[in-house]
Amino acid sequence: MKTIGIPEDLHKELIRLKLDGNDKNVADTLRKIIYTYKQNKFIEFGMLFRQKLKESGKNFDDFLKESRKIREEIADEWF
Repeated sequence: MKTIGIPEDLHKELIRLKLDGNDKNVADTLRKIIYTYKQNKFIEFGMLFRQKLKESGKNFDDFLKESRKIREEIADEWF
């Protein structure tokens, strides 16, 4: 187990979140926060990916076909 120093106001907010979430301890609260953060980053990436596909005028099936073709070309070069 590690100890980290955090400002008092952040500590109070973590305790408030712990109580609101009925968590056993602050570590569980932090796990939830980290999970939510990672989930949001994944959603952001998905939205960016869809935007880039739209900008390129392709749909997901086109992307899969193109990526399959590239994988086959790489496999032919290496094997």
